[in-house]
Amino acid sequence: MDIGRNDPCYCGSGLKFKKCCVSKTKQVDTKINMTIPSVMGVVKFALENLGLIADGVKSVKVKDVRLMNGGDTLVCEFYSEHTLALDIKMEMAGIMGCMSGLFIGDPYDCVSIDYFSAVAYNDQDEELLNVVSSRVAASSVSSNSIEWLRTSMFTENTNDYRLSRASTIISDIENALRQTIKDIYKTKHGANWWPLAIDSKIAIPIESTYSRQSGITSTDGDILIDYSYTLDLKKIVSADWGSFKHLFAKKKEFEDVMVEFNTIRREQAHNRQISSYQLVALEKMFDFLLSEICQLYPSIVPVFMVENWRSKIKKAMHVTIKPTYTPEEFNMVDDAGKRLLMIKDRNSQISYVEGIIVKLSSFKPPLSKKNKHDELLLQLTSYLNLQQRKLLIVTENRENEVAEFQDELEAQKQKMDSFSRQFLLEES
Repeated sequence: MDIGRNDPCYCGSGLKFKKCCVSKTKQVDTKINMTIPSVMGVVKFALENLGLIADGVKSVKVKDVRLMNGGDTLVCEFYSEHTLALDIKMEMAGIMGCMSGLFIGDPYDCVSIDYFSAVAYNDQDEELLNVVSSRVAASSVSSNSIEWLRTSMFTENTNDYRLSRASTIISDIENALRQTIKDIYKTKHGANWWPLAIDSKIAIPIESTYSRQSGITSTDGDILIDYSYTLDLKKIVSADWGSFKHLFAKKKEFEDVMVEFNTIRREQAHNRQISSYQLVALEKMFDFLLSEICQLYPSIVPVFMVENWRSKIKKAMHVTIKPTYTPEEFNMVDDAGKRLLMIKDRNSQISYVEGIIVKLSSFKPPLSKKNKHDELLLQLTSYLNLQQRKLLIVTENRENEVAEFQDELEAQKQKMDSFSRQFLLEES
């Protein structure tokens, strides 16, 4: 690999090579001729012997090393010695530093890596934590670990995380159902809805619970509904199915889901361990119970969920694309050189958009924002497809297609601009 001192640095920093990685990079005149399985073997060997290579770092108990996402992401699955997220992240930092170092300067002719991922498992083969880092982020782990933590995407599955996540989902479901019941009955019966809408067999135990805890007797539904339990909510909806059937598919399915929900609710209430299976089940219950509610009553969706989604959108799209060449550099080369610069620029654009799509696809939006989230992904995917077509046109020098393609690309840009303006107006 031949990198000029004034060329952009391969690490993606935007600086010239001489002002960035020149001091820590040994130039490689030719790429190493290896097969992909051989390269994966080198990575696995390095990680398993990391304790012999780097001071203060333990060797890694590797489960697997593989490529994913079409070969642009290198993944190391490993067995962690720890259960706390912070300790696992420290292990991951060593893994990221090792993998990043092995791919400085794209030394292998069979593979080029844009992202690094590490996935931690416990001895029962349950996933605990995974992280995805861009090449730039991974290269910073040894010199600036805080920046690596900030710019990488972590997904936790530790015991503490599952219990915390379960508590959030359970609270969201119960509060949304309470708010929905209150809203429907206040609209139907007015402010004094509780004695008019709630059967006495359901109401009396709830009123007794409130009286014991507060020392006050009340028939104010806006207060009492917050003292209802999961099975109380099930009974209220089932007893008056006609008022709620537009929100759920079938009555029997609703009742079965609420019974299963209550079973997990008891485990969470006693701080017992929540399994990965139970967490997945809760997320499915969330979708079933709140999908229609969130569309009809968007204000019910917890504000923090929407804000968290917005912050993730901003973070995913925060990195700006850097030009791969200057106008002066473009004008100094012949037509063949210009085409090479354009190919390099297209590849950069494609990598940039692919990175955003990967990030946006990695997290789940609130139900009330799902359509908008999907539309954003659709717009970006359409733009990515056009960029890939443009790369093909430039690479194959098909000048006769350029004019027609530019019209299509401009039309897509206008659609994206229109969507972006509307998105910013609604979500800023």
